[in-house]
Amino acid sequence: MPEGKHAAHRVRSADSEHRADSADPGPSLRAAPFLAALSGDTSPILTPRQRHQLLAIATRMKVSPRSVLYREQTPASWIFINAEGVLKTFKDLRSGRRWVTAFLYPKDVFGLAKNGLYIRTAQAITAATVYRIDTLELIALLRRDAELQYQFLCKVTHELREAQRQAIIVGRRDAVGRLAMFLQQTESSCSTRHHVRDVELPMSRSDIGSYLGLSLESVSRATSKLQRRGIVSFPNRHLARILDRTEFDRLTKAV
Repeated sequence: MPEGKHAAHRVRSADSEHRADSADPGPSLRAAPFLAALSGDTSPILTPRQRHQLLAIATRMKVSPRSVLYREQTPASWIFINAEGVLKTFKDLRSGRRWVTAFLYPKDVFGLAKNGLYIRTAQAITAATVYRIDTLELIALLRRDAELQYQFLCKVTHELREAQRQAIIVGRRDAVGRLAMFLQQTESSCSTRHHVRDVELPMSRSDIGSYLGLSLESVSRATSKLQRRGIVSFPNRHLARILDRTEFDRLTKAV
């Protein structure tokens, strides 16, 4: 049995009582609805009724840092919705390098598959709480409820936009611009307030480099340049502080 299945089994045994807890509001999704797509703003998109529908078929799991929820090329039996914490998905390349493909924040959905198999490995970066939903049960629910199906379509469309945004980021030639756009993306993904100064970075700089297509040395040089220019400071490795919002926004738009 893959490591991810062992981990999931252990967590479910320790936390299975949450499945029937009526006080739990249930899973939530965050996306930019179709009618608000031009603004880029995201918001919770599920109604209380829809959240309770999902809760009825979900198991709430607590996951410790570095735990693997599933591995690529293993049977995709579950869909996951993140409730709390930060996770990542990655692919191990033949060269021995690891390609980080996404960072997952609260209200993100993950575990989509191809030909019945997971296409990436999912691992917790911080302590996390996720909802695990049987894939076949979710499919049956979506077939019965067109409104809920529409909300998942909004979420999938939002994720497609984020993937396109990553492609634009990686396509930039300057490492400083890539890093600034990543900070902007992270700020919008994990904050409910606009124009906050502090951006939390729970992932390692190696993970950031892998996501941006940069070496660890290039990430370090980019952080130093942002600090010297007075645009962003880094009080520690897991926190970025935007000092000059005007220049920061100009840099992220200079594509």
